[in-house]
Amino acid sequence: MSAHKTRYAGVTLQVTGPRASLNRISAVMGNTLREAGRTRLFYGVLGVAVLLLLGSVVLSDLALVDQQARLVQDFGLFTIPLITVLTGVILGVALLQKEIEKKTLYAILPKPVRRSEFLLGKYFGLCTLLLLEMAALSLCWFAVLTLRGGAVTGPILSALLLSYVEVMLVTAIATFFSALSSPMLSGLLTLGMFAIGRIAYVVIDLMSATKGVFAEVPAMRALGRVIVAVVPDLSAFNVSDELLLGWDVPPEYVLQAMGYGLSYAAIFLVLGLLVFERRDLT
Repeated sequence: MSAHKTRYAGVTLQVTGPRASLNRISAVMGNTLREAGRTRLFYGVLGVAVLLLLGSVVLSDLALVDQQARLVQDFGLFTIPLITVLTGVILGVALLQKEIEKKTLYAILPKPVRRSEFLLGKYFGLCTLLLLEMAALSLCWFAVLTLRGGAVTGPILSALLLSYVEVMLVTAIATFFSALSSPMLSGLLTLGMFAIGRIAYVVIDLMSATKGVFAEVPAMRALGRVIVAVVPDLSAFNVSDELLLGWDVPPEYVLQAMGYGLSYAAIFLVLGLLVFERRDLT
């Protein structure tokens, strides 16, 4: 298909074609990054997270001298992913509702911007903001860790990488529910899937047992099958126990976990696009 172009203010603009679509997604992405980055909520959450990380210095004073770096490491591996995920959920569920309430969505969509491009731009803009947030928190954490005699190792970087993949996945889930329902319900559903995903391995273990409610009650076993099939296993992105034991994180496992998480994120994004395309915005 040949690309159609139009002139505006003496500049030729391409309005169709893959390159034009990427340009429109990038424009929405940049606008989302600026808007979300200016919210008081974002800076409030970021400030609280930094204070928590700095507070780990005080907590480490309560530990034995040879355990201070270990405490700071465990605290950071727990706090940074959790804070970033919660930021993604809070901002992600309000992605569309804010645009609808301000009537800006009605001014954007009649232009050559498809709903799918708008939603993808919102998602990738938010993911970029969360990446910056995680990077800022990680630098603060590295400073505290170094102060307590620890070191930034390859397994720690792998753990942060997997944590960011988890953030992208949870943000995709939030985007899907945001396209489907109100912010309040979207937030509850996203947090519910996040909580279940973190303990999905427990359900899998119970499903394989010969005794227990999942083995003896048919309804619960059916529910367990649904949970295993629908809810992603977020424990795949948590390698803090391995780091605690001093084990390495194999590159093969990192690649497999990344493929697993990004595949689930793509599924939820596609579902969100399908829902948003059919949603009545009037």
